[in-house]
Amino acid sequence: MPLTGINAGPLADVSDGTLHVTLSAAPPTTLHGEFLWRTDGNSPLAIRDGVATVFFSGYEPRGHTLRRVGGRDLRFEAPPLPVMIVDDPDPASGKWIEAAWRAPGGPLIAWCHVEAPAPGGHLVLPRIDWMTSLDDGLVWRWRGTLVRLPPEKANLAWRNGFFAGGFGDLCLVPDRAGRWLYLFHSSYHPDEAAQGVAVLRLSADRPDGVPELWTGAGWCRDPGPPPRPLWPVRRGFRHPDPDSFWGPAVHYNRPLGAWVMLLNRTARGNANFCQEGIYASLNRDIADPSGWSPPLRIVAGGAWYPQAIGMDDGCGDTEVGDSSRFFMAGFSAWQIRFETARPGDDRARPLACTPADFARLFGADRRCPW
Repeated sequence: MPLTGINAGPLADVSDGTLHVTLSAAPPTTLHGEFLWRTDGNSPLAIRDGVATVFFSGYEPRGHTLRRVGGRDLRFEAPPLPVMIVDDPDPASGKWIEAAWRAPGGPLIAWCHVEAPAPGGHLVLPRIDWMTSLDDGLVWRWRGTLVRLPPEKANLAWRNGFFAGGFGDLCLVPDRAGRWLYLFHSSYHPDEAAQGVAVLRLSADRPDGVPELWTGAGWCRDPGPPPRPLWPVRRGFRHPDPDSFWGPAVHYNRPLGAWVMLLNRTARGNANFCQEGIYASLNRDIADPSGWSPPLRIVAGGAWYPQAIGMDDGCGDTEVGDSSRFFMAGFSAWQIRFETARPGDDRARPLACTPADFARLFGADRRCPW
């Protein structure tokens, strides 16, 4: 994947008659610079008045988040600063900020993936907490837990290598009317029929209120029913080789006038969440979770945590305009373009990205991010 491909046409060209995606070469960059060897988790990024603010996370020695400020070209010269969480009732558990939203005239709100040790074993039990900040994200005040699995439901016999159940690996986007906040996440529910990519929504007027969960039969505030995944798992997370979509990243795409979701897919692993590929799905009505198109593979292999990041003002990880970059694990050497496909236009040339490609693009001394 040499950089001479910048002017040599698309490196990936895929279509399923609904969505058409192309990836083209661009100068390599990262969100994390030399401060982490890779990002771990979705990285909230917003561009306002030409200034880009990003939150990215690492997992060593445990989950933690840094904040970095740079230009709209996504070049960051200043070093990042670690965020501080006050009133944290569980400081020993790792915390990854994976979604952020600012209420009009209100504080910055973040939702984070939290990993607490599962009782009595080496696996973890992820949950989703939320926090607020009054200083643009340097100091956060813990506000509560949004969704969790009761510890007594943890299953230490699961062999995926990471989780004994729970919820996490998330993103959040507001609707166009500013009424609802949609939080897409990975469900590692004990019931295999409830595993995969799920969605809940919060009132934008009351983000501290009771969430509504998508159950397949509609939106429900009753905490009893399990989530209904957007796509059923092929092989559940109790196995060492689960086959499922996970880790969604959703944005509103201005040129399409629709919503696009990027997804990891794990398959054929061995307790390592082996990355089979990265997929894209389209939905013109975010209030209808049944409206997502069948996922289309845009990368063969690749690294965890794909994101499309819009580089126009008012854009970022939740909104994409005419100019956007494709990231995975915080690395980007690609521009991405989404178009409405013509019916019958089927193309299957995904980007093939190997460890050797990563070494060539980002430096042979950098560890491969998968």
